[in-house]
Amino acid sequence: MKAMCNKTWLVFSFSQPASRQSGRVRTLRRLAGLGAASLKGGLYVLPWSPELHEQLTWLAGEVEQGGGEAVFFACPDIANMAHEAVVAVFRKARDEAYAQLAAEARAALAAETLDDKETAAKLRRLTRRHEAERAIDFFDAPGGPVVAGLLGALAARLAGAAGSASEETAIAPCDPAAYRGRLWVTRPGLYVDRLASFWLVRRGIDPEAAIAYADTLDDLPPQAVAFDMAGAPFTHVGPRITFEVMRQAFGLEAVACDRLAAVIRAVDLGDFETAPPETAGVRRLLDGLCAVCRDDAERLRRGLDLFDALAASYAIETQGAS
Repeated sequence: MKAMCNKTWLVFSFSQPASRQSGRVRTLRRLAGLGAASLKGGLYVLPWSPELHEQLTWLAGEVEQGGGEAVFFACPDIANMAHEAVVAVFRKARDEAYAQLAAEARAALAAETLDDKETAAKLRRLTRRHEAERAIDFFDAPGGPVVAGLLGALAARLAGAAGSASEETAIAPCDPAAYRGRLWVTRPGLYVDRLASFWLVRRGIDPEAAIAYADTLDDLPPQAVAFDMAGAPFTHVGPRITFEVMRQAFGLEAVACDRLAAVIRAVDLGDFETAPPETAGVRRLLDGLCAVCRDDAERLRRGLDLFDALAASYAIETQGAS
């Protein structure tokens, strides 16, 4: 969630008769679910937004219909608490939840061996909990990116374990210098594997590399390098997609981290069960890119920017987690 630039607070207070404690518990759970911060004197605070204002309106009505009393109002500041102090309360609550998630993710990563089924189930549970916390992380608590990085690492390790258990075929190493100044050829209609593979070429082999398109390998220009095509020197090998093959062949692990590889693999194969949590969003962006860019040249230009941004986000998270 993008950090809010909040100038107005929603303040909520309620009381319930002693005979209706179940209603009090229900209200507290609703407030917690909205991400409300608990301040002094039984006051609960949220940053102003039309959606949260509407939610508190409904909640106040429910409290009063249940025999209690509720009041809420908007104010620009809280007289005896600085704005930064209120924000700190929100961040502390989220960081406490993130710390628990991080501890569980680190414990899963520390296991010497992975039980694929059990680890996949745990990854799904942790991902759902992380997404729920991010939805109410109004001020971008520091622990959020740390958890995202750990979940990505767990997904990448799980994907790697699945790959190593599958049939393996040796990938011959290639010298990037021998492939500079070459024309790279692939099928038209760029999508994730071809886009990401040529991103590897531009970022790790030849920054000036040119690309062309063909339906088959017949009559390719001299010195052309085909990829992600039947019979091409760089294409799927066993369980590995073209991106993974090229990443290994050219030794480009530093250019594309394991988590980025796991995202690209999951989108290409349609396997989202154990993918990093951002994978569905990346696929949606790629689908939108293809919808608005019918031309491969424009699709490539924007696709390279997308993978640059994604790789940079992982670098930032790695720095934050270290």
